[in-house]
Amino acid sequence: MDVPTAREKWNRRYAEPGFAPFPATPGEWLVENRDLLGARGRALDVACGDGRNSRYLAELGFTVEAIDISDVAVDALRRAAAARGLTVEARVVDLETPASSLPDGEYDVVVNLNYLRRELFPLLARALCPGGLLVFETFTQAHARELGHGFDERFLLASNELLRAFPGLQVRRYREETAVRSGQPRAVAGLVAQRPAAG
Repeated sequence: MDVPTAREKWNRRYAEPGFAPFPATPGEWLVENRDLLGARGRALDVACGDGRNSRYLAELGFTVEAIDISDVAVDALRRAAAARGLTVEARVVDLETPASSLPDGEYDVVVNLNYLRRELFPLLARALCPGGLLVFETFTQAHARELGHGFDERFLLASNELLRAFPGLQVRRYREETAVRSGQPRAVAGLVAQRPAAG
């Protein structure tokens, strides 16, 4: 049996009945750090999925670029953004290819929730404009080892790994804990870090 590609996997998920773009349930870590975000500028939502975080940022006043590997999800987001008048531009981007890149110095906010590709760390940092904020949260090894969730450990953060992942940015907030996410306990690490205003 052929193993589905990442695009095929996510396209199947987003083609299932019941998928609705832009649900009104943004990531908890993003909401918890609302006070640091400001209220306008350009934002990038990495691996945006159903667009919940893109909607939240757009409703705060940001112009949002939402990128995801799933063309099914992106097509749905484009149609819904136009229908709702949201300032969200959705694009298909395969972040797992060696040629994947992000523009340098373009975004006031970069959001990366529930997605881990370590090779992107320097690209995410460089994508921030001076003074821009990175909001990052994903699962840690404790999610599998302590909470017992089946998970490929390549996609889990080691303890304090995220804290050291962006040496050129200034850490504004960091938390590593078991937290309630989507109504369930999840072992996560969350970081908010800022590109220095001078560079």
